[in-house]
Amino acid sequence: MNTLAPLCAALPLALLASACTPAPDEPTEPAPTETAIPVEPDGGIGDGAGPPIGYDGGEAEEPSAFAQTFPVAIRGKWRATDGDAVTREECDGYESANIGKVLTVREDSYSFFETGGRFISVSAREPGHIRALFDTTYADEPTRDELEFRVDPVAKTLTVENFDAGERGTVTYRRCPSG
Repeated sequence: MNTLAPLCAALPLALLASACTPAPDEPTEPAPTETAIPVEPDGGIGDGAGPPIGYDGGEAEEPSAFAQTFPVAIRGKWRATDGDAVTREECDGYESANIGKVLTVREDSYSFFETGGRFISVSAREPGHIRALFDTTYADEPTRDELEFRVDPVAKTLTVENFDAGERGTVTYRRCPSG
């Protein structure tokens, strides 16, 4: 009878088991990996908190007193008028009768047909009002204008006053119909 047969059969199993057993100084579980904290667009941590107070349709109403963006109430398309409501046709800035009368106000700039301006600095800001210095450079002619934009919620108008000595004046606009 062969007495080594059971030992020979058991030896490969013992070697296999010892090969899969970690050494005493090896960790038995993988090390945890650190996960970066997500960051919100406003710079806050992505902790799942709701939007800031004053959140209205995708943005805070007034980020700060001197933020170089137009207040939400001023943004949109406006047309110069003597007081009458304006029609969609009167708001087509590419129609020859409307050129220079349609004002488009975006978050960080305003424009007429081929001109406009971008913020340089803001001197006063409230909901529905901003006074700022704008870079109004057109073509190769560097220019700046100090303008004040003010919404009258009762009259439903936008008044733009230019404080530049050579262009001093005030223009009243009505909001264009949306759609």
